[in-house]
Amino acid sequence: MRRTALTLTFLLAIAGSAGSAHAVPVELMSNGGFESGLTGWTVFDQVGGSGSFFANAGLATPLSAFPTVGPASGTMYAVSDQGGPGAHALYQGFSVAPGSTATLSFRMFVNDQNGAGAIVNAAGLDYTASPNQHGRVDILNSVANPLDTGAAVLGNFYLGVDPGPNPHAYTFYSFDISTLVGGGGTFYLRFAEVDNQLFFNEGIDDVSILAEQIPEPGTLLLLGSGLTGLVLRRRRTS
Repeated sequence: MRRTALTLTFLLAIAGSAGSAHAVPVELMSNGGFESGLTGWTVFDQVGGSGSFFANAGLATPLSAFPTVGPASGTMYAVSDQGGPGAHALYQGFSVAPGSTATLSFRMFVNDQNGAGAIVNAAGLDYTASPNQHGRVDILNSVANPLDTGAAVLGNFYLGVDPGPNPHAYTFYSFDISTLVGGGGTFYLRFAEVDNQLFFNEGIDDVSILAEQIPEPGTLLLLGSGLTGLVLRRRRTS
């Protein structure tokens, strides 16, 4: 009898610890440091515009040769560059299990060579709407157009330009996105910019979405019930 009681206590303690422990965080972003170029990412450019997002290793942008601070870590980073007006998106899909918590983080600089501050046109990411010059970071639903700025945007995390003289240092950003994605499903993380005033360079590095799934109370209850039944059966057989 004493051995049975000790076994029950031990097994229920395991069930209790399972409820209090979090799963190991899982990285949902592929190639977030751009060390493999733009592998894992998709680039979308508005038709008729100039420029794009590029994987870059140097201290100057690849087309216009404006100075930057280079990568935040490693040897590569992503940056937008152009020779004329355009609108560009760099995005990657990710899937989240229901009941998960998730944290988005990244390092970014936005060098606006126009120097007039952010110009956010109501037309959104459309370089044919003038004036329009800004960068943005969003989480989109799974059916969004890459340049969508309407209902498909579930959360916005940056909108504007970095103030002050260029080139800017990286700023580290971190956001709890659990309320946006915790219900589960597939989403897109998008970095985007539009420019029709002068050169515009949006640099990105160290992109991460860490998610962990918390065991549901019903699952823990079933686990506890199963362990209790196991012990009671053992008592009957003994």
